[in-house]
Amino acid sequence: MKKTDNFNDLDLAMIPFDEQTCIIDDEFMAADNLDEHSSIRDLSTDPHMTRFLTAPYPFKLQFSIMNLCMEGCMRVRVNLNEYEMHRNSLMIVPQGTIVQCLNVSSDCRVVIIAFSADYIIPESSPAGTVIVRKFLAQNSMMQLSDDETEEILTLYRAMRAKVRQPSFNYKREALRGYMQVLYYDVCQVMTRYVEKFDTGRSSRKKQIIDQFIQLLQQYCTSERSIVFYAEKLCLTPKYLSQVVRVVSGRHAGEWIRDYVILEAKALLKSQQYSVQQVADILNFANQSFFGVYFKKAVGCSPSVYQNK
Repeated sequence: MKKTDNFNDLDLAMIPFDEQTCIIDDEFMAADNLDEHSSIRDLSTDPHMTRFLTAPYPFKLQFSIMNLCMEGCMRVRVNLNEYEMHRNSLMIVPQGTIVQCLNVSSDCRVVIIAFSADYIIPESSPAGTVIVRKFLAQNSMMQLSDDETEEILTLYRAMRAKVRQPSFNYKREALRGYMQVLYYDVCQVMTRYVEKFDTGRSSRKKQIIDQFIQLLQQYCTSERSIVFYAEKLCLTPKYLSQVVRVVSGRHAGEWIRDYVILEAKALLKSQQYSVQQVADILNFANQSFFGVYFKKAVGCSPSVYQNK
């Protein structure tokens, strides 16, 4: 699987697999720990998975993932938002997102479909594309009905069975077909949430902070100035600061700092870069300035955090 220029945190090839997992060329994975198997993996204690599921630092995904919770609970941080998954919770996390699993119950049963950009459905449906983008700009998790969960589970089982057919020569093509059906099933559920988002937007101020956070996710590795984001939104820095404070209860500078630190933590824990290189990637003038900035926010130096 291709890696981004700045991160090499977590790709499919790094995840341990067993007989319950199907994978194609480190680009597509279907896995679960459902009770229908003879041996059930306890995600909270499995020594192969605790490295990822209980790590005290975040990962940046080099693939997209759909995580369906069938039983138990799982608490996950996606970028700066925390979610608690329960029965019928479906989480969608696109490639490039920073995630951290905070807690997994011993009875947690999940279905996971992970895939590289090669399996992302082409944007042949403008309406579907708009729905997905609107949803992911606001949320990462949705709650399904029993029927919706069963429909996704049926598709998952069909995909897994097709991958396991040793004599079937068109696995990639078949998987893309299944993924397209799954894509539109998920779009249908997302539509409910997006309609609520649009109805619930009480003011232009709410739209401004939504756009501000989207810009932060895109530019926080290179831009830390409120002036930059205000110009992108065609606002004055003073007005943007006022809106962010009124709507979110936090200063714009705090939002910027939190996103920068989130990126910094993921880079440092990737073990791919020195502190100096991380400072360069995040557009700090030098390592010293980065160290002061990081320590003020985290309470320790970048090198200490990296070696914890």
